[in-house]
Order: sequence, then C-alpha cells, then structure tokens
Amino acid sequence: MKTRRILALLMAVLMLIGCLAACGGKGDDKGSKDDNGTTTTVAGGSNGGEETAVTDWTADIAKLGAAIQQEAGGNTISLKVWGPEAAQDVFKKQTADFAELFKDYADIQIEVKVQGEDTATTAVQNDPESAADVFGFASDHLELLYSANLAEVIFPDDVKNNNTEPSIKGAQKNGTLYAYPSTDNSYILAYDKSVLNEDQVKTFEGLLDACKAAGKTFVMDAKNGYFNCTFLFTGGWAIDGFEANGETQKFNDYDIDQVTKTVKAYADVLNGAGTTFVASASGTAIDGFKKGTTAAGIVGSWDINSVEEALGENAGYAVIPSINVDGTDVPSKNMFGYKYLGVNKVTKYPLTSQILANYLTNYDCQLYRAQEISWTPVNLEAQQHEDVLSSASINVFVEQSKNAVVQTEVAKTFWDPLAALGTYMLTAGNDTSEAALKTQIEMCLVNIKDE
Repeated sequence: MKTRRILALLMAVLMLIGCLAACGGKGDDKGSKDDNGTTTTVAGGSNGGEETAVTDWTADIAKLGAAIQQEAGGNTISLKVWGPEAAQDVFKKQTADFAELFKDYADIQIEVKVQGEDTATTAVQNDPESAADVFGFASDHLELLYSANLAEVIFPDDVKNNNTEPSIKGAQKNGTLYAYPSTDNSYILAYDKSVLNEDQVKTFEGLLDACKAAGKTFVMDAKNGYFNCTFLFTGGWAIDGFEANGETQKFNDYDIDQVTKTVKAYADVLNGAGTTFVASASGTAIDGFKKGTTAAGIVGSWDINSVEEALGENAGYAVIPSINVDGTDVPSKNMFGYKYLGVNKVTKYPLTSQILANYLTNYDCQLYRAQEISWTPVNLEAQQHEDVLSSASINVFVEQSKNAVVQTEVAKTFWDPLAALGTYMLTAGNDTSEAALKTQIEMCLVNIKDE
C-alpha cells in the first residue's frame, strides 16, 4: 500500500510540474513582475534551455492547492517545521500565511519548533519519524543527510533561477538538488562604533591595540574549527571537494611554508594581546556588548539581530580584519556557507512539505527575514531590494563572501583537527615557533584526511 501511495504521489508531482512548466515564458527574460510584485515566468532553466517556469504564488495557487487537496484526502495536514530560536517568530508568521493561502483546499496545521541548524541533522538521523517535515540545516551537513534523510527538490527551476550560484551549488549532490536555499551562513566582525572607528578595525594589529587602549576585549571563538579555519585559508590552503572515494577531504595546491607563516602571524598577535583577547563563543561578545566590556567580536550571521539589540545605533560591521604576514597586510579569508530548508524523506505529506519549503524560501519570505532578523537573502531579486542594499551587516556579508572558501563538500573529519590546532596555538606555554606550528599544521591536515 505504501509503494502504491508513493507512486500515486509521484504522478501527482509530475503532473504538477507539467502544469507549472506550461506557464513558462519565452525568450531571454529572466523574470517579470505582475501587479503584486511576484515573479511569474523565467526562461532558460535547468532542462537544457527549454521553456521553464518558477512558481507564481498568486497565479499558481489553484494548481498547487489542488495537489495539496489531493494529498490531504479530506483530512487535516499536520506538519512540523524546525528553525533556530532567532527565527521562531518569523517562521510562525510565514507558516501561518502559508496555511491561510491554501485554506480553501485543505486544513493545514503547522507547528514551528526550536531546533538549530547545527543540531537538526543529528536529530533527523537519530529519529527521522519524529523529526520535522521541513527543517533548516547548514551546507556542510548535506553530506550527512542527502542519501537517507533528504527528499529531492521537486521545484528545481525555482531554486536554480532565483538564487545565487554558490547557494545552489551547496544544495546539490551529484547534480541533484536536495534543499532549498534560505540564507548565508558565515561570520564577520561586529564592533562598537562608540569605541572603535572604521580605520581601527581594518587590521588585527590595529583592532587589538585599539581594544587594549580602550580597556575592552575582542572576542573570537578561535579554538573552534569553524572560525579558525580562517588562519589556514588566509595562508592559501583550502578544501577542494572530495577525493575519488567521495569521503576523504581533498585540498588545493598550497604552500605549507606560507600557510605556516600566516598561522604564526595570527598566533603572535592573538597571544600577544594578553587579556584583551578572549577565545570564546560569539555569545560572549554579545554579552560583552551589553555590559560595555567588549569592543569587537567575530559574530555569525545568526547573531546579527542580537548585536543590533545590544549596541543599537552603535552597531558597526566590517569584514574580518587583515593580518600582517612578513610586512604585508593580507585580507582574512573565511568559511562561507549557506543555510537550507530540507524536506524529510519520510514525511507523511511529501508534496505539501515540498510546496511549503519552496514557499518559505521564495522572494517575499527571504526579504521579510532580511527585514526582520537581518538574514542575508540568497534570492537574487531580494538582494536588490532597497532594504537589503541599505543594511550595513548584509553589505558586509556580501563583501566577505568575495574572499572566502565556500562551505560545501566538507568531510566529517574536518572540524576536530582544526579545533585541536586552534587550542594548541592559543594555549600558554606551547611552542609557537614556525617549526613547531608547521608540525602541528601538518598533523592537522593529515587528521582531516583521516590517514
């Protein structure tokens, strides 16, 4: 019976996609607007240049609603959505709007629960039957999810025509889309403009000197592999997908001596700052902003709303400061990833869940989250909205993305060795000479490759 039901749903999906494709426009138009500001047609999508369409959330409601109605079969559709605590209010509003949009076709009840993108993967893997139907996760978790837990995206043209190329790349595995892009996932510098100015935050040396002179701290989670990979990336090392076995981390061609010199430069300036530098999570920086004890910190995209609340009009943002290596200021290169919404493979309502995930990542929803909680949109059109263009934090994230390593195809063995390296280089009494650090870096890279 289950196989028969899945086949029936598959036929419904194929019919739905066929109906939506019939709305496609011709020529080279990359998107037109109706009176409600909704993109209606896009040509030249993922099917070899044939006519394609993106969902029009005004005109296509009847087609989408009919599909939902068929899946409901006269019953209430109950869905669960997982998102981080900072996004609970916006997700609750947007899921309520979705249910209202389709109220004439089915009674859709959606429960929004707190589950961070960093922990959702483990929760889904441990108990997929009890997990959310639609859930957020970070780009590096795709490798852990795609084969067993993620349903393939059934609106690929919506994803490919509407979003930035790196965010699309991060949602794919072997050419197949498994998730809907939602926002950036990275980190930048936040600082108190009443204490520091734009020139002082351009370099690590200048930043730490200014913080020390002001009697305030600088916070960076430099013992965490997610943040301290910056030290190696800036030196020219980078991940480059997987080896032929699909599991072992592959690296670019790098100069180990240059990487070592760069890591040593970071070690010297951070260790030399004494108590001015605090190696701690970004929450410590936000607490410090509130108390007036912290002047700057490396914060994630998920922290921006908290920074705004803590500093108000004094909230300032900048790309990660440069580091001086052999007399040259080198721009810091960080890890730049994305957050996605995925559909649970074992959801009881696969079609409605797909439509919901697509809706929650459309132009309007991404723009609303940018306006309300400062999440950087990856929707190309939303990025051009005046509210986005005028956002100080979003503009800095866009700038930082130009000098970063994309967080895709990251091996499970990646994070812990980097954390160990960061802990070594920042522990008092450890040898941080070039020779000693080179040994530690080489050990770190071997452990990442798990050889």
